[in-house]
Amino acid sequence: MFANLFARRRYYAQLDAQGVCVAVWALSQQPQQGCWVEINELQPRWIGKPLPASARISRRETRASWRMLPA
Repeated sequence: MFANLFARRRYYAQLDAQGVCVAVWALSQQPQQGCWVEINELQPRWIGKPLPASARISRRETRASWRMLPA
């Protein structure tokens, strides 16, 4: 019960095909459907506008996501 109270929430923005923000949410994990990007803060003023590049959080790839290329 207490774990849910202290679960870390992350902020995500949903983008359309042109890169315009259509929704912002505070969630515990990234949604699997649609084009969602992690952002550094929850700003409703971004809805309907292109997402500022400074808002995005870039995650470094983990080893599990690395691919081996043929030699």
